[in-house]
Amino acid sequence: MVVISDPILLLTFMLSVVAFTRWLEGRVLFIEKISSAVVCTLLGITLANLGVIPFTSPTQEAVYEFAVPYAIVLIILGSDLKQLAGAGRPMILAYLFAGAGSFVGGAVAGVVLSGWVGPETWKLSGAFSGAFAGGGMNFAAVGRGLEIDAGTFAAAAVADNLSTVPYLLTQVALVSVLSPIFARRLAHTVVTSGVDTSDTTNQAQNVEETGAGAIDEVRRGWIETTMSITDISILGALPLLALWIARQLAAQLPAIPEVLWLTTFALVIAQLPIIKRLRGAAVVSYFALHVFFIVLGSSSMLSEVVKAGVPIFTLMIAILLVHMIVAYGLGWLARIDLATVSVASQAAIGGPGSALALSMAMKWNQLVTPGVIVGIFGYALGNYLGFACAWLVATLV
Repeated sequence: MVVISDPILLLTFMLSVVAFTRWLEGRVLFIEKISSAVVCTLLGITLANLGVIPFTSPTQEAVYEFAVPYAIVLIILGSDLKQLAGAGRPMILAYLFAGAGSFVGGAVAGVVLSGWVGPETWKLSGAFSGAFAGGGMNFAAVGRGLEIDAGTFAAAAVADNLSTVPYLLTQVALVSVLSPIFARRLAHTVVTSGVDTSDTTNQAQNVEETGAGAIDEVRRGWIETTMSITDISILGALPLLALWIARQLAAQLPAIPEVLWLTTFALVIAQLPIIKRLRGAAVVSYFALHVFFIVLGSSSMLSEVVKAGVPIFTLMIAILLVHMIVAYGLGWLARIDLATVSVASQAAIGGPGSALALSMAMKWNQLVTPGVIVGIFGYALGNYLGFACAWLVATLV
């Protein structure tokens, strides 16, 4: 018997869970490191399997249908293409290499591991590829668009949300190892961004301490803001309009998924001056995504999540390894400095917040703004790359 089944109580409870996880993230170091999104997913799985909330209901289905479109549209509203030029040619090129690394990684790992991971491999490859070009928002968007099995989707969501900080720490080791190689390629130690990457003695500890704090600082900046009634009204209406338009276009051109129409619409209107003046888009976006992760977790049988865990983590790690090889290899060939390559790679894997964290922790102050700019742009690019990768893997396996 389900304890909470009434639609009003169920929605109230899920919103309370979001508030609780946000409260925990600000007070418990472990929760801060793994993020409230992971906790929302795990609580959703646990509560449903204990019978506290149902696995599915009209309320959860409504959240599943509308939360991700809201999150996609609102987060992409921050993608000002005019600002992209301000990132500089080296950073833009390094980010494109990083995106290519995620695409190639998803394709290669998907094809190689398809026999072990199972029939959902091509979908997972696309979701991870999209996530590692933009962020968790892209994982949710691509995964929902491809209709990944609920248990598999939940396990993969946990894996994706856990990847950012370990990858950030891995970057420090890579800088230490690759610094002399890049220095010889550039013919001097001080790289073109004006950053010295030769001294990495104490930077691992610095990244673990400063990096996590910087990510949390960015999260607070994105989830704490002042909004007017006008902001709330427009931000409430825009995603619904975008969803209606996307569905009309998808009905006429079914070969192009609804998510890509949403992405394109959001990217176009994001360039309008009136849209740029809106406040709070990221707040609503992250709120919607947290509620979505609760519903995603609640739709999953615990046994299915556990069973899918090891193959999914293996697939994700394989994609990350190929990403690193491609991103750093192409960056080296193009004579881009190591610091820029590292920040661009982090922006692709973890989004603008983790790019900022790496730049601040490594004291690469010149790369703070460029890293954040390409990270925000990645939210738009990630959906296109994710679907393209999924279609490629589906064709090859």
